[in-house]
Order: sequence, then C-alpha cells, then structure tokens
Amino acid sequence: MHVKFWPQKKWKKILLVTFLAIIIISVSLLTYVSFAMNSEVVTQLVIKNPTGSKTALVLYHPGLSSFSHDVSYAFADGLVSNGWRVEIATSSIEAPTNLSKYSLLVVTSNTYAFTPDSPTTRQLERIGNLNGIQTVLLTLGAGSAQESQKSLERTIQASNGTILQSLVLYSMASNAGGRSAKEIAQQTAIEIG
Repeated sequence: MHVKFWPQKKWKKILLVTFLAIIIISVSLLTYVSFAMNSEVVTQLVIKNPTGSKTALVLYHPGLSSFSHDVSYAFADGLVSNGWRVEIATSSIEAPTNLSKYSLLVVTSNTYAFTPDSPTTRQLERIGNLNGIQTVLLTLGAGSAQESQKSLERTIQASNGTILQSLVLYSMASNAGGRSAKEIAQQTAIEIG
C-alpha cells in the first residue's frame, strides 16, 4: 500500500500549501516575539537634568512596543520637574549595578505570561543586594499584571529593597481614573518629590 502525502486534487493542494504557509509564518512570529521578550537591549545611559540635587536610576526593557519606554520617560520627567537628576538605562549587561550614588531606583517591567520580563529579572539579579534603596515598581501589562507585580515585589524585598510605590499600568485596559499610564507615572513621580 502506497501512502501519498501530496494531494492530487487542486483544491486540496491549495489548502495544504495555505496550511503550511500559516504554520511557517506562525512559528516565525512566535520566535520573533519570544526573542524580543527575552533579549536584552543595550542602549546608552540617558541623563536628564545633570545638575539635579538627588539622583534616580530608571531601568526599563523596551519590550514589543514603545509603551515601557514612554511610561519610564514620563516618570523620569516627573522626577526632573522636582529637581532630580535622572539616569535612564535599559535592563542589560551595560546598565549600572552599583546603586550607591542613587537615592531612588525605578524598575519598569513588562508582563509576559503573568511574569516580569526576563531582562528586568536578570538585571535585578546582577544588582543583587539593593541595600535598602527606595524603589518604585512600574509593572506594565495589556491585561492582568498583578502576578507579575507580586513577583517583582517579592524580588525587591528579598534583595533588601524598600518599596516606595508599586503600580500596575495598562496599555490596553483602563487605568485608575481613566488616565493614561504616562499621566499616572508622571504624577506619581511628581508626588514623590
């Protein structure tokens, strides 16, 4: 008995080719998304208000969209408006790990599958002991990010950090008071003073 893989009828050939194309495209997209979610992105350290009286380090992972960048920079702008010097870096091997010159650490993490993004987790591992530094957590999500937030809070506390503020901000769901995530981030930074 001979089994034929390739169909003889034209409509079956078209259906099989379409199915195989969908599989190949889906695998390619999943590979890209997985790579983007878990890969460190190295950028230059950005300094806002170099003459500020207190210094904050803002760490973020770019993720799959500009959302984490926009929220992190909005928070930085709020701090700058209160006279802070703000250093902004992506969570990567090039980001600062010695926090002795900082008065505040701001960690922005994307949520993927209910967990913080891998580059942020690895960055916190590289830093190690936070030596009690006041820390703000900005956990980002398109939907439910509470599990990711709890995981980050446990990591900060286990690393001897002091959580000053912990927020969950959404890109595709409603935030508190119907405000945008950027507005909430900037206002929170202003209130920190």
